Amino acid sequence: MQRTRRFIRTGAGSSAAVLLALTACADDGDVPSASGADGDASEFPTDTVRILVGSEPGSGMDFMARGLAPRLQELWGEDVVVENVPGANQSAAYHEAAGADPDGHTLFIGVEGTFGIHDQLGTIDPGWQEFEWFGTLTEGPWAFHVDANGPIETFEDLLDAEPVRYGDGGYESPVNPVALTVFEALDVDFIFTPGYDPGQAQSSVLTGEQHFIGREVNQFVRYDQEDEYTPVLIAGDEPHPDFPNAKTFAEVEDEYDVTFSGDRIFQLGLAIGTTPGTPPETVDKLADSIVTLIEEDEEFQEWRAENLFEETMLVENIGRDVTQEKIDELTREYAEFGVQDMEERLTKGQ
Repeated sequence: MQRTRRFIRTGAGSSAAVLLALTACADDGDVPSASGADGDASEFPTDTVRILVGSEPGSGMDFMARGLAPRLQELWGEDVVVENVPGANQSAAYHEAAGADPDGHTLFIGVEGTFGIHDQLGTIDPGWQEFEWFGTLTEGPWAFHVDANGPIETFEDLLDAEPVRYGDGGYESPVNPVALTVFEALDVDFIFTPGYDPGQAQSSVLTGEQHFIGREVNQFVRYDQEDEYTPVLIAGDEPHPDFPNAKTFAEVEDEYDVTFSGDRIFQLGLAIGTTPGTPPETVDKLADSIVTLIEEDEEFQEWRAENLFEETMLVENIGRDVTQEKIDELTREYAEFGVQDMEERLTKGQ
């Protein structure tokens, strides 16, 4: 299956960009309220808007939320705050957002794959197709990152470390279908350790406790950690210009005569949505506001470029219909992969 993803050459990470994401926003009284939607949505928002993320500060979701918040606040003329609600692999924040008033004032950002798996396992209520998703904020291929200063320098080195060790938050982590796809196809022994928080999982690679960590391909460049972590495998067809030693899925399929079935499940996407039952006009205004930032907000465009989101945060991925299509595709792929027995498959080597 063709998995076409393009990469741009990365620059140095920007501390100024992080500062923008964390800086206090403009005075509310100086900024007029946005309009342009029909019906009640023309008055939205009328109060503080909360963006919930299901992790502690410092995660990719949190980083994205703190990049959006000050620009949405200036656009809307109302306070926009980020609230961290960790727990149950993002589902604690999801359930809080799902139970809020259906008026668009509570938003949620989460990893698409996590909720595709939660949905298949029946661990979220309402189901993820019932949530009011209105966009994928960014999307890039998963990658296996190793210690940049350690003995593993290539994908072949990783395979030679058999049994390959890696850890993550839980059995429902969306990196697990990626890892299982690779290790089962290549008949590689591995040991998966659940129970890590994101920071611990990453540190375990540097201490040698684990061999690799699954993260989006550009994550460690984005956070100025490219001297600590480097990818050896990219879950896509296109090579990355900054990581010439990283094998792509296409190269592994060709060299080892295997096939990796799937496409969407190999992408790490961050979705944004709001409470079920929110009026469609309000949901559309939320989506239009994200589009406005991408297309017209110069400060947000600068933040987007400095943090390597130019080719992964796209207007074409914003909107209710396109997001629902992606959810349908992910649901189908996870059903075909089979997540019901994933814990059993992951514990096989322990």
